[in-house]
Amino acid sequence: MTGHQTDAAPTTDPAITVAAVDDHAFIRHGLQYFFADNAPDIRLAAVETSVGGLLRRTDGPASVVLLDLLLPDEPDVALNVRRIRAIGSRVVILTSDSRPGIVRSAIDAGALGLVLKGDPEQSVVEAVRAAHRNDFSVSSRLAHAIVTDPRAGVRLSARERQVLSLIAQGKPRRLVAKEMQIAEHTLPSYLKRAAKRYAAVGHPTAGAQELVAFALRDGHIGIELPGDDTAGAGSPVAEDPEAEPGAS
Repeated sequence: MTGHQTDAAPTTDPAITVAAVDDHAFIRHGLQYFFADNAPDIRLAAVETSVGGLLRRTDGPASVVLLDLLLPDEPDVALNVRRIRAIGSRVVILTSDSRPGIVRSAIDAGALGLVLKGDPEQSVVEAVRAAHRNDFSVSSRLAHAIVTDPRAGVRLSARERQVLSLIAQGKPRRLVAKEMQIAEHTLPSYLKRAAKRYAAVGHPTAGAQELVAFALRDGHIGIELPGDDTAGAGSPVAEDPEAEPGAS
């Protein structure tokens, strides 16, 4: 890794180029000044408010991309990570989101680190350097706890997420079944399977409402208004390989 640049080679680029994808200007500008003052081996080469904007750039991929999880127009965090990795950049998550399910989604998609925005700024530098070496890192004990939380290993199917999302909106089961185009008597099977997944990691649930609370807290479903057709968007889960006989 190249250290401080010398006066004899003022035009030599630093060893690590970084891009930041975050919709908060304060974060993006703060990173630029912090790297300039504290990490001369790191250069912030691009700042964008979306992954799409980053991918449209023509100046070549950064070595490391600092990616926020909370991008309103691009809620699928796993897809965001995969799209960035596809252009040859390594990804470090820089976020205030502490939901273990959604964080694990990014890591399972290939992110090489987690930095919480409330942690010391030097954590960002250390995470960038680690990712550049292709090493995984976390910024604090809290970040480590989020990454290793057993609840992060829960995987809900798309249909299970849909059921829980609709219940979270306050819809009665009759309307949930109608919207999903399934028989009302099949709804308990989705809830039981979702509850079984939580019980398997040591978090049994007492009923549907507690299950919804777990799924919301962990990032498996979002909070949508009734009528929003994006229920569960960005959830860190794949399709369930188990088929539900007669449920669709």
